[in-house]
Amino acid sequence: MIEVLCAGPAVAALAGQIVARARPFVAAGACAAGSSTLLAVWLWYLHHSPAVVGFWPLVGTAALAANAVLVCRWAPPRAATAAASVTVLAESLLALPLTGPAVANWRDAIAVCLFWSLAGIAGACFGLYLRQLDTARVRAVRQARRAQRVQLATDLHDFVAHDVSAMVVQVQAARVLLPGGPDEVAGILERVEADGVRALSAMDRTMQLLRELEIRQPEDLDRDSDIDGPGATELPELVRRFALAWDGPVSLNSDPDIASKLPAPIGAAAYRVVLEALTNVRRHARPGAVVEVHLQPHHGSVKLSVSNEEGTDLPVPSRPSPQCRSGGTGLTELANRVERLGGMLDFGPTSTMGWRVRAELPTTAPAGPR
Repeated sequence: MIEVLCAGPAVAALAGQIVARARPFVAAGACAAGSSTLLAVWLWYLHHSPAVVGFWPLVGTAALAANAVLVCRWAPPRAATAAASVTVLAESLLALPLTGPAVANWRDAIAVCLFWSLAGIAGACFGLYLRQLDTARVRAVRQARRAQRVQLATDLHDFVAHDVSAMVVQVQAARVLLPGGPDEVAGILERVEADGVRALSAMDRTMQLLRELEIRQPEDLDRDSDIDGPGATELPELVRRFALAWDGPVSLNSDPDIASKLPAPIGAAAYRVVLEALTNVRRHARPGAVVEVHLQPHHGSVKLSVSNEEGTDLPVPSRPSPQCRSGGTGLTELANRVERLGGMLDFGPTSTMGWRVRAELPTTAPAGPR
């Protein structure tokens, strides 16, 4: 019975990890194996049994050392520390049943246990070495991916910025060549020029962020990063620019005080929600739709909504409807961003052939990276 307890659970835990590769349970298996070994040693001591002979204690020692390797490599740090400690302790005390009466006093017993623990300590050190290799491999892959993102962003900037710059230059030249042209054409050209300048500024900010990511430490890459951008206080200007190019009525109902008091990450998220919603309105809504933007405080948070409804009482504009295009992932990514800030976002059709985007944002920024 004692021989089986010395080796059976340890071998079973090791076999389970090799066959099933149940990494979440590696610490539990090692703790169970070590506990069974400690129980076997305790039973041997209570019954004053003679020395345990045979290959079972040796098999148990090897199995415990192998479990120490797996625990130190795969288990979470705290669980690995506890499980490895129990495993090494059990493996060292296993020397007592092996030596039996040959140990004359407690000093000899401690010396034998320390010597027998070397196998478990070696297994734990080897597991930590493999864990370090795994961490280094993950870090190398992460750095390679980051370098690829930087290269893609560089290519985007090199090619797209050229075209956008050409667009801005040509619009500026058109404004010079049309001093007496219609005011409407001049206004449109001015807006196109402003859009191009903003696009260039946005690409410059993106490139700055990517260059900063290139020099950041790998352990900081999981933290959310963001570029400095417009916030909630700039929503009136955003809605004004949208209204200039939209055929139907556009309104903004916003509390200036709450917009100015929002932290930068929350304000930037609110701005991006409105920006994405208005972009989708321009792409998918019928001309003449009524667009409403609301930003109001609500029980310690901020409620934001952007809706467009069919303007049945408005004349249909002469320009053709925008072509229907497949939806992207902008709103889904925004929902993930809002959730990381502690808020929520939902969107969907309304009962009047319209669409609504609603978000609820906290009034305080998260304490740390989420």
